[in-house]
Amino acid sequence: MKKALLVIDMQNIYFTDEMLVSYPKGSLDKVLEAMDFAKAQGIPIIVVQHSSMQGGFKKGSKTWEICNQIKNKSYDYYIEKYKPSSFYETQLEDILKKEQIDTVVISGYMTHMCCDTTAREAFHLGYYVEFLSDATGTIHLNTPGGQKQSKEIHETVLAIQASRFSKVLTVEEWKGL
Repeated sequence: MKKALLVIDMQNIYFTDEMLVSYPKGSLDKVLEAMDFAKAQGIPIIVVQHSSMQGGFKKGSKTWEICNQIKNKSYDYYIEKYKPSSFYETQLEDILKKEQIDTVVISGYMTHMCCDTTAREAFHLGYYVEFLSDATGTIHLNTPGGQKQSKEIHETVLAIQASRFSKVLTVEEWKGL
């Protein structure tokens, strides 16, 4: 198996009150740990950044920027995306083919949106998917059924991912593979 680590949407907005990632605690440190491990193992690292024309992801805004801890790390590729999937109208699949990758490893934000969508699309495109449970994170959501806590959302998405789309692992488990 040849893997690539996707570091999805680790942007400043997720460290502000506007969209503060609250679960799991320490997820940023786990993403950094996964990046260090990937670099040491020669696993390509692909940083993905979400952009939009407005709001917190408005290209060029402070909240749009990749957080300094990730930006200052070494990585191999950078992709800008405009939809939840890291594959949609990006060069991701071209990079994976060039690198002869058959397994994508999902890390970053948010578990229930861009990480989940990217993992599902990778699965549908024929890739094996490893989803890092402690190196992904999410926020509380207001829904028509009331507020859902980030822990509940995160654990539900992980259960769904594990049921069909991904092998769900902690960073420690992933490092041991």
